[in-house]
Amino acid sequence: MVKTLAALILGLSISFASLAAPPGRAPQWDELSPQQRAVLAPVASQWNNFPEFQKRRLLGVAKRFPQLTPIQQKRVQSRLREWSRLTPEERSQARKNFRSLKKLPPDQRKAVKQKWLHNRESGSGHLRRHPKAHPAPIPASGVPPTTTSPAK
Repeated sequence: MVKTLAALILGLSISFASLAAPPGRAPQWDELSPQQRAVLAPVASQWNNFPEFQKRRLLGVAKRFPQLTPIQQKRVQSRLREWSRLTPEERSQARKNFRSLKKLPPDQRKAVKQKWLHNRESGSGHLRRHPKAHPAPIPASGVPPTTTSPAK
């Protein structure tokens, strides 16, 4: 769940970047500046296969990157690495989860966010215990199922 939510947050952050992206055809990897390549290195192997809209969003991220604090820069790099590790199916599921979350009433969204933050901060999240497990989709209720560990 943490991996999926992190991907969702990355998706959110890069979705607003499209507003600042330059018009026209997005460049291929070898057409990027050295600074852009440095920022976008986690997705280098996939860059030329990304759709134009995704390239534009990521170019917006690269453009804003120098103005970010070092902590924000590390977070962007980490999320880009996480996103690049997702399979196409996991990315699709992350997008679906994001759309589901956006449809929730604010109080339910807040509850989901609080639970996610608690799991992330406590290190008790399912993915920390089972790193190979794939996150389950968020149900229509918007509240992720709780994961319980078998008693030892």
